[in-house]
Amino acid sequence: MLRSRKGTAISEFAPGLFLLLMFGLFPVVDAVCIGIDYGSARYLNELQLREAQKLPRSKAIDMNGSVISGIPDAWRHTLLGGLAVTDQKVVTKIDYVPVPWQPVGSNQTVNFWFVSIATTTTFRPPLPIFLFNGVPGLGAPITFSVVGRRPVENNRFLNE
Repeated sequence: MLRSRKGTAISEFAPGLFLLLMFGLFPVVDAVCIGIDYGSARYLNELQLREAQKLPRSKAIDMNGSVISGIPDAWRHTLLGGLAVTDQKVVTKIDYVPVPWQPVGSNQTVNFWFVSIATTTTFRPPLPIFLFNGVPGLGAPITFSVVGRRPVENNRFLNE
């Protein structure tokens, strides 16, 4: 009782709240958002894969085409893409690789191909904590590189 009459509990409230927020609530919110950021990068990669497996190769690897430029620009205007750092561009690398095994035999022409897309994007933390300036995801931007592959729907598109 002696302590509350003098009001010292009130003077300890502000530092206690500061410590609780800086080392409790804000890092938890940022840690949850790291998972959301990864899911967003994976979602962007899946969107690009869906489009690239249907398009001719020349349109898929076009720097101004829908896979490399159009889909990331549309993704940035969504809720998930809005967390990405806007001054850094999404880096997309597209590669066409044959299936490691060939069902028609090793001496036959390669008939089955995969389109492989590597997407690299950077996200900023929603609540940057100044005490953790060098920690990616808590005080500094975090970069995710996601790689996915799918079979090409029409092999005639490889040479177009």
